[in-house]
Amino acid sequence: MHIEKFFPTLIGLTDYSYHNLIEEKLSNKCLSLKEKIKKSGDNWVASKTYNTISTYEINKDEDFKELNDWVMSQIEEYASIFKYKNKFYCESAWFNIYNKYDFQEIHNHSGYTLSAIYFLKADPETCAKTFFYSNISDGLDPDIENFTKDTFSKINCPPVPGRLIIFKSNINHCVERQESNDLRISLAYNFKKQQ
Repeated sequence: MHIEKFFPTLIGLTDYSYHNLIEEKLSNKCLSLKEKIKKSGDNWVASKTYNTISTYEINKDEDFKELNDWVMSQIEEYASIFKYKNKFYCESAWFNIYNKYDFQEIHNHSGYTLSAIYFLKADPETCAKTFFYSNISDGLDPDIENFTKDTFSKINCPPVPGRLIIFKSNINHCVERQESNDLRISLAYNFKKQQ
């Protein structure tokens, strides 16, 4: 039997070569801003997790410019690989700080075209993973003996410092509960098509 893959979920993974030069500076900047900037997301289930969505835009902060420029170049490369004819611009970007027991419920970034997560600071062995979902199961799926990338309904990405994950904004994802005392800082980006 021949199997065709008609609607795969396409996730881009890439690592920033100069991450070790920016991790401490930008992590300290995020921690400093946390003391001054009101957190967002009070209406979320994960209301204790600190984030600056709509309260502080890192895409307008000169300290993040070098990294933001690299992220934009990776969005352009992702678009080129899949032959998207659109140009994209960053509509919003923020940071998230996860302490012990923090998490982020399943959500997507509707209203945008592409989204990205950059892991600024984390221990990939002990910090919370990001999970991506192919779809929400109705419970009637067949039982699978050995899961593969083609049959998983969810897959996780460990928070490797310096790694950027690019995905279509409508893909459901979440961050599992942080069980360690290690600090986890991620940056999130939303992109729209230029008209």
